[in-house]
Order: sequence, then C-alpha cells, then structure tokens
Amino acid sequence: MGKFKSKRPRRFKVVIFCFLFLVSFILFFSYFVDPSVFNFYVKRQFNSGNLLSSIFKETFSSYDQNEDDGKSVYIPDPNPLENKDEPLVYIYNSHQKEEYYIDLKMDYGINPSVMTASYILREKLNGLGVSSMVETTDMADLLLENNFNYADSYKASRLLLEKAIEKYPSLNYFIDLHRDSISYSSSTISLKDLSYAKVLFVIGVDHDGYEENEKLAKELSDEMNKQVLGISRGIMRKGGPYNNGVYNQDLDSNVILIEVGSSYNFINEVNLTMDVLAKSIKAVIG
Repeated sequence: MGKFKSKRPRRFKVVIFCFLFLVSFILFFSYFVDPSVFNFYVKRQFNSGNLLSSIFKETFSSYDQNEDDGKSVYIPDPNPLENKDEPLVYIYNSHQKEEYYIDLKMDYGINPSVMTASYILREKLNGLGVSSMVETTDMADLLLENNFNYADSYKASRLLLEKAIEKYPSLNYFIDLHRDSISYSSSTISLKDLSYAKVLFVIGVDHDGYEENEKLAKELSDEMNKQVLGISRGIMRKGGPYNNGVYNQDLDSNVILIEVGSSYNFINEVNLTMDVLAKSIKAVIG
C-alpha cells in the first residue's frame, strides 16, 4: 500500500509562490512607472508592514490624505519663548491637521504636522536675525467658538491675522504653511545625498492687487531655486468657481501660502527645506 501524502505542503508552496510573484510584479510595475516609488517604498518602508498597500496607493493613484484624517489635531508650542516681542514674520496654519508621513513618530507618539514645520521655520528665522512668531491658537477650538465648519478654516485664520496685525504693528510678512497631497516622487528632490521636500507657492487671484502677493512669492521661489535647483515647484494661481481664490491675501500684499512637501514626506526632509526657505526669506526681505 502506498504511503499517504498530504497535499497541504504543496498547497502552501503554491500560496507562497503566488504571493512572491504578486510582490515581484507590483515592485517591477512600480519601478517601471516611476523608479522613485521603488526606492521609497522598498528601501525605506519595507519594515513598516504596509509595503503592498503603500505601493498600490502610490503607483495606481494620487493619494490624498484628507486634512480631517490627521491624528495630531494640535501640537503645543515646544518653546513659547521663541515668539519674539516685535516680530517681523507671522507664521500660521489655516489647516493645522495636515500631517507628514504618519509612520514616522516623533517623541511621545506625536505625528509631525505643518505646525511642527512652523516651529522649525520660526527657529531658523530667529537664528538668522529675522524676528518671527508662530500662531499657536488651536484652530479646532476657534472653529467651534465661531460656529464654523472645517471649510471655514480661512475665515477662522483671517480672524487671527487681523488680531495679530492689530497687536503687533511690527509684522510685515505673513506665511500660511500647508502641505500638499501629491506623490512622494513629485514632492521630493535630492541633492548630494540629501532629500528635500519641494514647495509650491499658492496665490489667490480673486482679489485686487494679487500681483503684489505673487511678486513676493516669485522672489522667494527664485531664491530657493538658486540654493537648491528644483526645490520650488513654482507658483500656482487659484481662483474662480470651487476655489478659495483669496486665501486672506487681500489683507496684505505680503500674505502668502506655501505648500511644503506632501503627506509622504518625512519631517527631516521638511526640516532641510525649512533651512532653505529661512535663508531665502532672509535674502529677500533683509
């Protein structure tokens, strides 16, 4: 009588083969579409446990992390004394929930966000002698107090801008920091083995005098590209139906909106970009 042989080992081998084939196909396809996807997800995310889902998101779609999905609703100021008494630059975030790469945890499990980027920029500007401050009001509380919904975020930040202008007559430049929702390959540039988060300047054209806001944005964009060629994606004009078209830039000719990196960027990449941005601000405004 012949010995009974279990089919389970064979089935297991088939399952393993199919899984490895699927992984190989996805990696090959992602590399064919965009080699940077391969570099990012294989070299830097393999141990995250989300390799397949991450590659699918990056390769087959333009991943858009909704601002409401953020876990770090508010990050307290790590160094309130960094806010200067007579600031020249006012840094704020109309969308405080916008986060950077969510698997990179900072101390105490806090995800880095655009608020983190604001604190970093302030520190670098103050270090260069450009007196700066960050708006630390919790936007969620402000929305609630005024019966605003999330779509009213720019109305809320306008209240803060007006209050800051009244309280600090020394203010002359106003930067609304955001992050984009584009792919890693589109939001990152490498130079000399360093990776930087790219920036995009957004100008609303649905108000008189937007050309002055655009002039400042162009000067900063050009200066940044002098330091790291290609770090600025340039200027995007926004207006018309279904767009804000103002972004509070009608309040002052020196109000600008800057998208720094995307949801895929690491905070260390944002940190390097803040160094370039700070030096550019110093060069442009003196």
